[in-house]
Amino acid sequence: MSKILKVIKKFYLLEVGDTLELSEDGIEYTNVHNEELNESDEKGSDISARFTSTYSISTDYAKLLIEEGYLAPYDEPETQKGFVNVFDEIDTMLETYNEELDNLDEDFADEPACLKVEKETVLRNMIKVLNHLNSLKK
Repeated sequence: MSKILKVIKKFYLLEVGDTLELSEDGIEYTNVHNEELNESDEKGSDISARFTSTYSISTDYAKLLIEEGYLAPYDEPETQKGFVNVFDEIDTMLETYNEELDNLDEDFADEPACLKVEKETVLRNMIKVLNHLNSLKK
């Protein structure tokens, strides 16, 4: 199983987006949550509080929660996977938007005309911006 699991459906104390990390001994997954509260009262005194909660589950329970759709393996964020050439991304987006523009008649055959016009306007504006950004390539 993955070293880090993410919560995709709220359960117990965990919210969507929280992560659980496998312990070094491989026995359990743990989530540590730190929270700090700072406020001022009517007299101007500062009031602060800190608390830490630790939530742990066994690897067997983690497997069950994955099967039930509560957890999923954590995918490394795209920005951490390595270098991404912005101009390659622009080309990919241009390709996608032009393809969507070509398929507007089919995609909006059963929809009101205003929706088709709106989508076409958005796509043409996005293509215009991406073409401008692509032109900055030296």
